[in-house]
Amino acid sequence: MATGQVITNNGRLITLHRTFTASPTITAPTQFKIGTGTTTPAVGDTDMATPVNINGTQFKNFVTGFPVLDTTNFQATIRCFVSTTEANGNSLTEFGIINTDGTRLLFSRAVHTALTKTTSVQVTYIEKDRII
Repeated sequence: MATGQVITNNGRLITLHRTFTASPTITAPTQFKIGTGTTTPAVGDTDMATPVNINGTQFKNFVTGFPVLDTTNFQATIRCFVSTTEANGNSLTEFGIINTDGTRLLFSRAVHTALTKTTSVQVTYIEKDRII
């Protein structure tokens, strides 16, 4: 469902730092954010256009067991879940993944067709990042 995913400049920084620093001080992405913004994703994005609270905070951990690494196809898959009790009353249109640094860094951002979040709707976001 998500379209227009962009790895941000901060995402590139995370990748470069964690690849070439012997003792990385920038954490890997392990959380996600959602929002109601519709601005086209850009490499210069540093946050969601209009973030919303998921469950009292603007971020949540990936589903346990993710990311899954496919070393044959050089691909990482993450799965994120928004339950029936979270982010209700919002028309969700954006999704991004972040790290857990003191100032969280936005790794990537995507926009998608609006999804009205209610107590009868659960949302699963799946992002696949491949090195080509």
